Amino acid sequence: MYRTYRSPYERHCDCRCPVHHGHLRTHYTDPGCHCLATCASQPMTLLAPQIGGALFLNWHGTLWFVPALEPGHWDWRYATPVDLGHPVDPAADLIADVLHQTHAELLPLIHRT
Repeated sequence: MYRTYRSPYERHCDCRCPVHHGHLRTHYTDPGCHCLATCASQPMTLLAPQIGGALFLNWHGTLWFVPALEPGHWDWRYATPVDLGHPVDPAADLIADVLHQTHAELLPLIHRT
């Protein structure tokens, strides 16, 4: 029997990043990081080319923004939490709520008991 993780943040990075592969991912601005925005450690991600990056929830549930370098590549050095003063701040609560709700609604489809 295998263990099915309920929380995506219990999952180890699986995107072959030289810094995080095989480890839990709790930091996003590590030098040399080549993680994908859609690896197992970040399953709820909103790709937002309109603002030049992607939005995701960290393991505390805080909304973060990571700028895109080119399609499929992310500049993790400049990943930052979306807080007061961030250009995305006016929509941050709505986006975070949608990501949380989507995650909660998908769990029963993934983890059937």
